[in-house]
Amino acid sequence: MAGMLKVGDKVEIGKNAGKGLLGETDFAVYVSQILDFREDEIIIAMPISEGHVVPLEVGSVMEAFFYTAQGIYKCDCRITKRGKEDNIFMCAITLLGELTKFQRREFYRLECSLAAQMIKLELMEIFHYAQNKTIPEEMINQTVGATIVDISGGGVRLLSEHKFTRGDYLYLAFNIDMNIGLKKVEIVAKVIQSTESPKRSRYYDTRLQFKEVAPELRDLIVKYIFEQQRKIQQKERG
Repeated sequence: MAGMLKVGDKVEIGKNAGKGLLGETDFAVYVSQILDFREDEIIIAMPISEGHVVPLEVGSVMEAFFYTAQGIYKCDCRITKRGKEDNIFMCAITLLGELTKFQRREFYRLECSLAAQMIKLELMEIFHYAQNKTIPEEMINQTVGATIVDISGGGVRLLSEHKFTRGDYLYLAFNIDMNIGLKKVEIVAKVIQSTESPKRSRYYDTRLQFKEVAPELRDLIVKYIFEQQRKIQQKERG
């Protein structure tokens, strides 16, 4: 284990966070890193979310993804201890099986600049979408602009003049330029984080997770991402 995992490796650790408003299973994911190895335990930094330490519960079983030089590996783990050393909050985890290679094609993030239109959905509009997979027709003309700055099969990060609250739901519409032509994407996403942009004053950087995505739509987005990456690689090779 220690031969593959190194101190400083990024760790994503997550758990089922219940049901969202669309009936989907929410999965809370926290980012950490490996601090040390002690016998059969891995010591990681206690994750921080929105500026606050997330006190992972001792005894809880979670899913861990380790970002190593050899790729991404996953394994279920148990939180065995937590505490504070040298002013750093940390916890110990033990692996509950073998590390397995994980191919996260759908979560590869592509930097981009895509014009998008968005609408914040209120509770009744969310329920309408859950039942009909569309937003009310009268809302279509209420969109405001934003720019998607990176995209994956699981979500987007966008810049806009609007600040949102974690847990808000947004309707998004944007076009992607495929080899087969221009395709319009209409999708609902949940706000994971919305903070002031460090690069543009009066703008907000918002991370969104796609919700209730049809497999064919997710496949289309992933295909677009890899088409764009191939184009970038071809340019770099000249």
